[in-house]
Parts: sequence; structure tokens; C-alpha cells
Amino acid sequence: MIGGKRLKSIGIIGMGRIGEALLANLVDEYEDLGLESIYVYYREHRESRQQDEARVKGVIDQVRTSSGKFPIYSTSNLDELGKNSEIVVVTIGRKEGGGKRREDLTGQYFHDIKLIMDGLGNNNPTIFMATNPVTPNCLVAHLCSENENPRIIGFTRLDYLRAKHILWEWLNNESNCHIGPEDLDLSVLGPHGYGLIVTGIKIGHGQNDKLIYSNEQLSSRFLFGSTENLLERLSKETSEYGERVYQVTSPDGTPVFFANQIIESLKNILEGSGKDTVAVNVNLENYVEDINGNLEIPRQPTYMSAPVTYRNGVPYIDPNLKMRDIPHQYMLSLINTLRQEEGRIKDYLRNHRTNGYIKMMKHFDL
Repeated sequence: MIGGKRLKSIGIIGMGRIGEALLANLVDEYEDLGLESIYVYYREHRESRQQDEARVKGVIDQVRTSSGKFPIYSTSNLDELGKNSEIVVVTIGRKEGGGKRREDLTGQYFHDIKLIMDGLGNNNPTIFMATNPVTPNCLVAHLCSENENPRIIGFTRLDYLRAKHILWEWLNNESNCHIGPEDLDLSVLGPHGYGLIVTGIKIGHGQNDKLIYSNEQLSSRFLFGSTENLLERLSKETSEYGERVYQVTSPDGTPVFFANQIIESLKNILEGSGKDTVAVNVNLENYVEDINGNLEIPRQPTYMSAPVTYRNGVPYIDPNLKMRDIPHQYMLSLINTLRQEEGRIKDYLRNHRTNGYIKMMKHFDL
């Protein structure tokens, strides 16, 4: 126990530059986070084991020079990692070549994720997916889990930060409304990339302030020159901002910044409370039944980014967001985007039938 907290352990799978930075930053903050240990995985495949093991142990030795006696373990045994970790962070990545979008990577890591979930077996740590494309990879982790109710959470908080930054600039430059970023809140729904929607905007700290769901509400309240496509523009600029960053920095990114933001998300899980934007399994049938009775929604489970609040470490959709208040055209756009993502997953599986994706193929009736 530290300060009354029950100590916890984190596992890391993927020791690229983001994984390295995450390990170093977790060690720096282990007391605040209430960590008792960290487990780092290295691959056990014969052709790469020695090289991968040496690299992981080299990184650990480097971090240990500043960590004192804090325990960091390396293992090639995923069952051991799963048994000893409350959270397993997946940060695997390869050099994919320039100019690719996140959507182009659908399927790139399915085999790796399947092997990870197979290796974890019936251990049920929370899987924190930080490998793009986040929402398809969360789905694959869910389908390949041996647990009936796996705990899968995806790293998408950067979309929230980007949308907030863009809107703050608009309000200060276009509407002459001088406020600080801390006075803004909003919701980002959808995939981590093209097709996300920004909605549920709140400006100020008044308890009775209604959330903004339409262009007209946003324009009339903050005197933008035009009501036309404000939310559509905000959503598009948010996803394009993310794509520009991804294409310039992929696959390793700016490691310290990404690692810091991953830790911000992990804090909420470890502390069991707080608010964040992450990818979670959302039952859309609870929100879209009155849009169109014939609407085909993606098959459950459906992973998408959403604002959540944590209770006992479990994420729940933020109750302040009223999805039924979101204009129908935005919900239809969101559902179509998620169906397109589902289509890319199915296309990949149809073209890779020999890779042992039995659970996934069965899920989609392929």
C-alpha cells in the first residue's frame, strides 16, 4: 500500500519508441499511479527472440538507472504477463511507409492481436489498445478473448484534445469570444480517424448550460458569421489534424507526448474514477432505434470513441451526453462510417482465410 492505495501492475506489449517512453514515464510516476511493478513483453518467436529480448532488456536497464529499486520484469510468457497485470497496454507498430491513413492499416495487426489474446488466455486484465487503427483492433481483441466479458479500452483521447484546441481557436479568432481552453468541453464519437463527429459542446462552467448539438445553437450563441456546416467543419478538421500528425510521425510518433497522454488515460482506470475520451463497446441499438426502423447498424460488439466516466475502473458513457439530442443526420453519418469500418474488417478477413481467424469469421458469418 502507498498512501492507502492498493498497488497495481501494468504490462506493456510493444517496445518501439512510444513503448520505451511509456515505460520510462510510468517508472517516473509509479508512486503517484500506485504501481508496484511493470512487466514488459518480448517476442518468443525463434527467429527474433534473442534480438528482441536483448533490446527489451537494454531498454529496461536504461530505465533502471533512474528508477532505483522499482521492479521491472521482462517476459516472453503472455500468460505470466496476464496473471500479473491489471492493465496490459498494447503499443505494437511497424514501419508502414509514408502517406498511409489509419484506415489503410485495417488488418495489419490482427494476427499479432490474436496471438496476444491467445497467449493471455483466460486471464482478464484490462486491454488498453494504443495501436492504430484503434477501433478495429479493439474489436479483434474482444472477439479473440477467451473471456465472456473482456475489458477492452482504446486510446482516442487525442481526438478530444485536438477538437478542443480547434474550437478554442475558432472561438477566440472567429467569434471574438475570449475564453480559456479550460472553459471548453465537448464529445467526440466514432472511429479514431475519418468519420468521427464532434458534438455535445459545452462552453463555460454553468450547471444549467445546455449542451450544443447543432450548427444553429453554436452560431446563435457565439456569433459565428455563418451557421453553415460548423460542426461538420470541426469534425473534419479534427480528423484531418490527426491524419496529418499520423502521416508525418508514423509509426513511432512523438513518443514522449503520446506516452504522457496514454498515462493520463491509464490514471483514470487505475484510480477507478474520472472522465476521459476512449474507445469502448457501445450498443448503438440503445440510441438509434427512433432514427430509422430499417437502419442496419454494425454488429455487436461495436467499438467507437466516446466520452466516458469511470466507476470502479469501468468506463460508462458520460450520462451528460444525450445521444438522442444529436441531430439525425449526424447519427446517420456516424453509423454509416462505422458500417464502412466493419466492411473493411470483413474484406480483410475474406482475403485472409488461412490465418486462423475462426472466431472473427464466425462472428461475421463469413
